[in-house]
Amino acid sequence: MKELRKIDDNIMLRMNKTDTHSNAACAEFFHHLSKAYVQREQAVNYCLEVLDRGLDKQNDALAKNPGDNDLKNKLFFEETKRRWIFNEFTVEDIVRSRSLRVFNDKCRSFEMPADFTEFLNKRK
Repeated sequence: MKELRKIDDNIMLRMNKTDTHSNAACAEFFHHLSKAYVQREQAVNYCLEVLDRGLDKQNDALAKNPGDNDLKNKLFFEETKRRWIFNEFTVEDIVRSRSLRVFNDKCRSFEMPADFTEFLNKRK
């Protein structure tokens, strides 16, 4: 996630180097920004899917052997890990909000595509 958030971490520098009066330059930067958002969303969703498959297996095993304390501990640890990864969505919302505010302030004439707005609102 750290690598995928570099564009957001350096947004002020990148926006200062971008010709914000040019719609084409803003569109190109927006393309990179939105691509990073999609990649991060997919990464978090993938991790959650993998964890969910593992949790399903562990829950099935626990149903067969409800007294297995080692399995209960492992299940608790995996559920904690899942919550931690799910919290990345909250972090992502904060990062996006900050970056989009900067982008909109610099590229005022650029209109975000409707499908991108839908992408941003799909989890809300």
